[in-house]
Amino acid sequence: MAVPTPEPLPMGLGVEIDRAVRFTDEGHVLVGGSPPHALRLPAEGVSSVIRWLSGARPDHHHERVLARILVEAGLAHPRPRPTEPGAETQVVLVGHGGDVDADALDATLVLLHTGHPDVRVLVVGVTGRAEEVALRHGARVVRGPVEGATARAAGLRACDAEFVAFLDIGSEPGPGWLRAALGHFVDPDVAAVVPRVLAAREPRGNLGMTVAALRASDADHGLDPGSVLASTPLESFRAMVVRRGPTRSDPDLGAVAEADPVWALARRGRSIRYEPRSRVRTPMANGLGTYLRARWESGAAGAVSARRHGLRATGPRVCPTTLAAVALVAAGRPLTGLAVAAAGVAATAGALRSGVALSPVDAVRPGFVESAHTVRALVREMRTTWWPVSAGVAAGSALAWARGRSPGDGSGQGRRAGHRALAVAALLTVPHLASWRRRHGAAVVGPLGWTALSVAGDAACAFGTWWGVLRSGSVAPLVPRPRPPVSTTSLVYRQVGGGSSASLRKSESTSVVSER
Repeated sequence: MAVPTPEPLPMGLGVEIDRAVRFTDEGHVLVGGSPPHALRLPAEGVSSVIRWLSGARPDHHHERVLARILVEAGLAHPRPRPTEPGAETQVVLVGHGGDVDADALDATLVLLHTGHPDVRVLVVGVTGRAEEVALRHGARVVRGPVEGATARAAGLRACDAEFVAFLDIGSEPGPGWLRAALGHFVDPDVAAVVPRVLAAREPRGNLGMTVAALRASDADHGLDPGSVLASTPLESFRAMVVRRGPTRSDPDLGAVAEADPVWALARRGRSIRYEPRSRVRTPMANGLGTYLRARWESGAAGAVSARRHGLRATGPRVCPTTLAAVALVAAGRPLTGLAVAAAGVAATAGALRSGVALSPVDAVRPGFVESAHTVRALVREMRTTWWPVSAGVAAGSALAWARGRSPGDGSGQGRRAGHRALAVAALLTVPHLASWRRRHGAAVVGPLGWTALSVAGDAACAFGTWWGVLRSGSVAPLVPRPRPPVSTTSLVYRQVGGGSSASLRKSESTSVVSER
């Protein structure tokens, strides 16, 4: 069955192979992505990938088509050339979390003009000394609210540039942050780029440093580039660069409005890229109440946005067989659950081997990796979205265990209840203990304090999610999304007449990619 020719990746974009991808069969087969994808390359494709691994960029039509195929399969990511901002770029600064500090605004403007002296800057809603500071730096002051989504909407309306970067006042943009982000817009499919958001280095007390680190952990997507999902936490959009044309902001949505443009762009099939080489340190409010309120708003935003955009499921993307296996284990049938999980891994391996010749080991590994991803996603959901249920099970099981310890009770029910209480308590706390171990340099409290604050944040997010579900009537955040099917592709080049064409042969069908 023929399919339309994929649009080649634009000239100037490099390709970065995802670090989780494995090369097998002497480099002819790439296996990775989620869901698992296996791609068999011809000799020409192997040579191209080797060149890209050495830093070269796709430089002709077939290489750029191959690059697009790898990106769409999740096996690679675009790596753009840094692009210097010009007249087509503006930066909008808005407040966040209270009154604007004129000194913080001054520091942000100094960093902006040091890195990009010619960029045009708009500051929204500031008055008094802060307005004087903005005017002294040559920034334009836009009347309106000083912070939040309404301020961003006012700034977007006042812009006339093609690309608009949003930053919070007090942010510390890193060297080259804007150049790295703008490079992605050479691809017309890209509508927004999200930089890596880190916590600004500010003097704080012990609690303030810990809360800032917790909020930063919600916003930080790490070192790997990729696509941004609409259901990403609100904190991740504290810094963002957008293409002004397709971006719309509805300030009447309250806190949801900060992420709503991304939901709208994703629903229309536009691409939102995460670029970790673009780094912005953002001031994180250090009050416990502010942290819990932000977690509440992040949870509540999902259902409201899903209802607004007609989405029926926005929960984690999971493998159905692994979901069934986890449910069986939780119901007290571990052997049956393990059997179902093994059957799912075997089915994945069989699907990969049927389309692309793989060794049994190389075919089985992606199934295990995908199952591990599903288990991690479900654990995250149980300690966030489903926190009230998990906490209730842990408390009820602990109470049953305490009652079952009476002399003469030989039923074993109390012992099983105790095991269940320990298992659920570990599910709610152990991931946070591991997080403390990774981040304790930024958290001056001990592991117990870090875990207690993290669990409180999970509870706030969960109650916010359920409040959003009740308010909007959409249960989308509670419904997991089934993982798309495993796919395999074989790519071959052949000469046709005076030109050449490339055919994509899939295990279930044949599709053709040709150069005209």
